[in-house]
Amino acid sequence: PDFSRTNLIISGFTESIQIALFATALGLLISIPVALLAANNIMPRGLHWIGRSIIIVARSFHPVIVAIIFVKAVGFGPFAGVLTLMVYSLGFVGKLLAEAIEEIDPGQVEAMRATGAGFVKVLWYAVFPQILPRQTGLSIYQLDSNLRASAVVGVVGAGGIGGTLMNAFRRFDYDFALAILLLLIAIILVSEAISGRLRSDLS
Repeated sequence: PDFSRTNLIISGFTESIQIALFATALGLLISIPVALLAANNIMPRGLHWIGRSIIIVARSFHPVIVAIIFVKAVGFGPFAGVLTLMVYSLGFVGKLLAEAIEEIDPGQVEAMRATGAGFVKVLWYAVFPQILPRQTGLSIYQLDSNLRASAVVGVVGAGGIGGTLMNAFRRFDYDFALAILLLLIAIILVSEAISGRLRSDLS
């Protein structure tokens, strides 16, 4: 492996980490209202199906396919990667969070409604406290997953270390490509260890 071009490696991995962080933050921000909309125990059936449809569409395509679409739409670079992984995060977190909301203790919700509390207060005091541990665990897992996926979507031009890796293969620069792959494996192993430790501490 050829580790001599450290500037290219560092800039590629830095961009991948930035893509993963921004995409995870945006995806989680959007997934919370969508999950609430998709939960059939707190939403009317008509609205429930709207939320479910959004999640189904977000989960219907592989991230590489979504990345190709966004690269065509907004051009090559990290912005396409952020949009791709945001959709990926929305589909995964939205589905599991909606299921977590549907599994909450209905007694707390009914107690809040019996006191005359409005919808927002019911969410704030009866729903969110019950799903917070699950939401935290999902957030950590999704960040770890997006870090891996950012390298994959970069192969089709959506920024990050994947683009650097693909360029190395195109130039038949296999020594440099091997160096990138080894560092990618090392970073994913470290990320997996950290996220696993955080999830175990929260459980």
